[in-house]
Amino acid sequence: MDLTSALELEARCLGTLAATHDLQEGTRAFLEKRKPNFTGY
Repeated sequence: MDLTSALELEARCLGTLAATHDLQEGTRAFLEKRKPNFTGY
């Protein structure tokens, strides 16, 4: 895979991940200095 294609794939995957509850929970937990409670969503 060339670099341009790899960067496009990474951007799409990160966009999908950013919409998940688990990413939001992980960020909140980090900022609040606590363990995250991941649910798989």
